[in-house]
Amino acid sequence: MRLLLGIDPGESTGWASVTLNETGVLKVVDFGVSRDLTTHELSDHISDSDLMIIESFLIDPAKSRTGAFDHSDMKTIQVIGALKLQSRLHDTPFVEQSRSVKPVGYGYLRMTYVKGKKNMHSTDAMAHAVFWAVKHAGAKPLGIG
Repeated sequence: MRLLLGIDPGESTGWASVTLNETGVLKVVDFGVSRDLTTHELSDHISDSDLMIIESFLIDPAKSRTGAFDHSDMKTIQVIGALKLQSRLHDTPFVEQSRSVKPVGYGYLRMTYVKGKKNMHSTDAMAHAVFWAVKHAGAKPLGIG
């Protein structure tokens, strides 16, 4: 059995622990939201996991040119850096995954993705973990198997 940790990084970082058994069955076993930008309170989850799936963050040039990021402290990027350090400290590998996969990940969760809906951080983290497991580890979407 593998334990996957999905992460939706930001000022409020969503996380979700998902098991993947030998027959490809997924199960969400724990989830939550952390406001700890150092990610220290996620240390146990990270060290217990076999793989961390982190939503990546790329700066949109069009948004940047409008001044959307002027004087920003880029909390999401800080959290991603802290997660990468945690990965190294706990010898837990990680992959980064585009936010564009969330609608499909929600489908694998048997949920509907609503663009812009607030406070969905832990569900977004579940979607990342489940999407990775289906696409890269032969898992079945939730509710199948």
